[in-house]
Amino acid sequence: MQISAPAERSGGGFAYKWVVATVVIFGIFMSILDSTIVNVAIPRLQSAFGSDLNSVQWVLTAYTLAQGVATPLTAFLSNRLGIKRFYLLSLICFTAGSALCGLAWSLPSLIVFRIMQGASGAFLTPVAITLLYREFPPEERGTAMGFLGIPILLAPAFGPTLGGYIVTYASWQLIFYINLPIGIIGVLMGFFFLKQSLDEHRVSFDLPGFLLSAFGLGTLLYGLSDASTDGWSSVKVLGFLLIGFLLLIAFVWVELDLIRREKQPLLDLRVFSNFLFSISNAASVLVTFALYGGLFLVPVYLQSLRGLSAYQSGLTLLPQAFASMAAVLIGGRLVDKLGVRAVVVPGLVILGIALWLLSSLNLYIPYTNFQFILILRGFGIGLCMQPLMVSSLAEISPRRLSEASAVNTTLRFVMSSLAVAVIATLVQSQTKLHYAHLAERVTASSPMGHLVSIIQAGLMGKGYPVNSAYAIALKQVGGLLQRQSYMLAMQDAFWVSTILTVVAIVASLFVTSRKKKVDETQMTAEEREELQKAREEAMIGG
Repeated sequence: MQISAPAERSGGGFAYKWVVATVVIFGIFMSILDSTIVNVAIPRLQSAFGSDLNSVQWVLTAYTLAQGVATPLTAFLSNRLGIKRFYLLSLICFTAGSALCGLAWSLPSLIVFRIMQGASGAFLTPVAITLLYREFPPEERGTAMGFLGIPILLAPAFGPTLGGYIVTYASWQLIFYINLPIGIIGVLMGFFFLKQSLDEHRVSFDLPGFLLSAFGLGTLLYGLSDASTDGWSSVKVLGFLLIGFLLLIAFVWVELDLIRREKQPLLDLRVFSNFLFSISNAASVLVTFALYGGLFLVPVYLQSLRGLSAYQSGLTLLPQAFASMAAVLIGGRLVDKLGVRAVVVPGLVILGIALWLLSSLNLYIPYTNFQFILILRGFGIGLCMQPLMVSSLAEISPRRLSEASAVNTTLRFVMSSLAVAVIATLVQSQTKLHYAHLAERVTASSPMGHLVSIIQAGLMGKGYPVNSAYAIALKQVGGLLQRQSYMLAMQDAFWVSTILTVVAIVASLFVTSRKKKVDETQMTAEEREELQKAREEAMIGG
């Protein structure tokens, strides 16, 4: 996306750029808040719609997948519609999607409206950054990005707590309705205060690439999610997985063919020819898997297995969010002094230790101990996420920075949706497996068998017939087995995340230790602006 120099404003130009900064905060805050506020509502949504965990996870997966698919369209749509019109349209669609989510009458309808939310919300942050770069001169953009960083840091921190409070003391619908006043205010302010501008050049649209990526990712995720119910050997599951892989292979071929013919691809895959970009993204997507897998599982553990309310669950998650914020600030300073590898590797080791501790999680761990593990996990993630984003762009030529940033952001969104789908499928299938194994051990002489006899004897003492007492006793013990199976399945999921973190540590060892110095004196003014823009986007997470 081209960034023009700050436009001249007569009489009050200084005021206008801060008006722009104030206006775009509404859209960014909503889109980021909505990516975390729903996590604590998953158990409530299971109850409301009478669905299993694997079905409800699509409320999260559909949102992030839609973001990943839609993000590469930002440059084309803003070019054709104009930056102001496109921003307002995105904000209106996101707000309308929020209202429709609150009105959802079934789980499938909620998932469809979440796709609408995610697709429109994907545009808000990159368009907001473009608006700011149009108005702020290079020497003031650091201040502008700091101003923009307020909602970017606060929204993830307070999202789970706010969502938990709403779900506990009101209704789940309100977690979507809360966007309506914010969105309406944002739309009105944007309509009256933002000024329209159009790019002079025309950007072409890669329709085949868009369709192949959208359907490829969609069928792949559907196959993964269905594996927990139909089994990995199911013809349906294998068919969807195969179709998804073939469509994604076709997408890569189409993109490379467009590049060869010097046409505009949806994603410029040439950036993967840079080793540092590829290895940094490999480590980053593995960390993203650990991040979103945990964001999905921890609220379910606290509410479904430990009996906390959604609000209590949100409060439990709050300290880890502040730990991540602190780690981001500390990591940014340390990278400048020590280099990327010296910060990322310790961060990943901390994350790996936290996930290893979570892999032995049980139903009776004290909350203080559990919260310490979460804080450790949050600090580790905060320490390595941002430096990996910065290192991925360190050796990219200025002319390809915008393309590399788009690939970076898309990968992060896609991996977050894959993480939730894979973790939900793994937990669902492993729960069934563990339940079957535990049930096989229930014999008359086993501890569970003795428990059945004790419960049965107690019920018979209260006048229950023998057969009825035995059936009730079996049902109660079955409930205990189900909880334990669920817990063991979550342990398996955290083990997978631990192993992937170890792989990320190995990958990060190949990341350049010190940031490569770029000779900015040899760049054009436009290249320097693109370089500064990419740096700022990486520091705030794209």
